[in-house]
Amino acid sequence: MFFASDNTSGVHPKILEALSQANDGFAPAYGADSYTSALQERLRDIFDAPDARIYPMTSGTGANAALLAAMTPPWGVIYCHKTAHIEMDERGAAGFYAGGAKLKALPSKDSRIDPNALRAEIMADANGNDIHAMPPAAVSLTNITEFGELYSPVQIAELANVSGLPLHFDGARFANAIAASKISPWEMTRELSTLSLGATKTGAMAAEAAVLFDPALVEAFESQRMRGGHNLSKARFVSAQILAWLENDLWLELATHANAMAARLAAGLVDLGGSLSYSVDGNMVFATLPRAMHARAKAKGAIYHLWGTDTALIGDPETPQMARFVASWSTTPAHVDALLAAFEP
Repeated sequence: MFFASDNTSGVHPKILEALSQANDGFAPAYGADSYTSALQERLRDIFDAPDARIYPMTSGTGANAALLAAMTPPWGVIYCHKTAHIEMDERGAAGFYAGGAKLKALPSKDSRIDPNALRAEIMADANGNDIHAMPPAAVSLTNITEFGELYSPVQIAELANVSGLPLHFDGARFANAIAASKISPWEMTRELSTLSLGATKTGAMAAEAAVLFDPALVEAFESQRMRGGHNLSKARFVSAQILAWLENDLWLELATHANAMAARLAAGLVDLGGSLSYSVDGNMVFATLPRAMHARAKAKGAIYHLWGTDTALIGDPETPQMARFVASWSTTPAHVDALLAAFEP
């Protein structure tokens, strides 16, 4: 009954096997190996982006920060949603890497950036190119969002059009987004300048990739990556993981399974009388249940996070509390059913 995070799942056997194979013999360092070269060609093909540059990374935060720092001057503004990982969970890494760039977090009715709000903020910040103000520089989106909701290509295109700024994608759960939308990676990324592609949450050990669709950003990114300590000497071990992850669409198989387990859980929680706080588009479920039900499930060993300001299990038993449940590639129907049973008296 472990639904705290998809970061807590193990590594898929095929990826472990690929790591073992990559460990055989010697290979050039710092991305000059055959695995990294093959990964670049594979991702160029997947994204239909022949000029894209691919860099193996071990940290999604590091990839996000280095990419955004390459997209903005130190005096620029990066727009994101108020719940974005770069705003809530990366301790100012983007601004630190960029040498002072500002994150401007926007509220909305859901967990996606509202185009009208984005337009208004950009117009206010760009007013007369005031030397006293920080000018608009970039927009960062998360797909799927931190609350499990999906951006469609139409929504992404609208944000690109209203902003007129380069777009960055936090793709920590990009596989779940593609599996849920059933569209091609090219359709999802055609408006982007950069993408932080995450495999760690979907079956890898520690494997991310910084994808630069705009070649003009390469020099700035490579400098940020080097200065930030993310130029990996043994890059082959990250590249080998992602190659195995992509082979025969394993990444989509694992993400599709995780999404299905989340949908199973969401339906079961509703049957128990719970309510869904956000749409369940990927592998995350945000649901509200009475405190007494949470206390019961936790007492039986259920592991997940209560979300919001009221996380105490002691108090009025009827008080509704929101919780986050995350399914992973290794979640089984039996795991889901055991969690649902734990809520019952």
